Order: sequence, then structure tokens, then C-alpha cells
Amino acid sequence: MRLIELLPNFTAELQLACERLGRTDLTAQLATVELDNNSYNAETRVAQLRLRHAVEKSEVAEQANAESAPANESVTLRHRYGVKAETDNAGRLRRLIVAHGTDIAEALGRFSPLRT
Repeated sequence: MRLIELLPNFTAELQLACERLGRTDLTAQLATVELDNNSYNAETRVAQLRLRHAVEKSEVAEQANAESAPANESVTLRHRYGVKAETDNAGRLRRLIVAHGTDIAEALGRFSPLRT
């Protein structure tokens, strides 16, 4: 299921944060990326969202190359939950780490199993 369907407000806020940084490549990816898996550490309150893309890998790689998206990058997004976005070697958004992730974990608990 797409992240924007599971967490519409959170995703929209992240898109705005990406736009403020001039990262339209990440903004566009947030609109289509799917949640692959998620985990939450109750002790540290950190949630990790592993992401996947619905389009074929070759299509994503072509888009990333065309837009010159930085590869293997960690981008800190200005958000009240403290979010870091990580990309793979083709510039595809692969993981979101949410420092204050309790609310996100609880919201996702309705849709997918939390793994600790």
C-alpha cells in the first residue's frame, strides 16, 4: 500500500519539507512510494519505514538518472518528529527513520504488523 494512503498528513508534511530543501525528486517519490515493512523500538521511540517503488527498477533508475538524483544519501528533513530519509545507489527513496515515531507506529499498527 502506498505511504500517502497509509499516512496522508505525515507524507504531505514530508513532501513540503522536501520542497523547502529543493528536493523535488524526493517529493515526487513520496507520492508513489509503498510501505514495504516497518519497525518500532519502544525503548528509543524510533520508527523505521522501509520503502519500495511500484514501478519497475529500470524505470526508476532511468528517472533517477534523468533527474540527477543523488545516490546513497541521507537527508535530514525538518519535521516535528525528526525524520531522516535515505536513498539507495540509484537515488531511490528506501528508508525513513523517524526519531519520535510513536504516533507513526501507532497509526501503522492499524494497517500492518509492527516488528520490534
